Amino acid sequence: MTLNPGIAAKIAATADHAKPGTCPRCDAPVLRARAGRIAALDVTADPTPLDLAAEILARLDGRLTWRFITTALGTQRIAWRSPSVPTTDPVIADHTCPPQPIQEALL
Repeated sequence: MTLNPGIAAKIAATADHAKPGTCPRCDAPVLRARAGRIAALDVTADPTPLDLAAEILARLDGRLTWRFITTALGTQRIAWRSPSVPTTDPVIADHTCPPQPIQEALL
């Protein structure tokens, strides 16, 4: 089954729009999107923008950082963040669930 080319174009155009949701493991608010058009990655990111120090700490922790773009039409997108290129867009990081409390071992 093939899609109508107009419908396929609309689906492709909205695939990278950020959609708010919650993490299924920790119920924290997250943003979900498919970042990129060629080698698309499914991104689940924390919605809180990072300052420079928080971005550095997130990257040292092994988390990817993303640009959170609001277009002229008001749609929000998540795009790849190149750390070597300065940006005026807010920067967000991949979501990581907080550590669960360790249960005490039963004797």
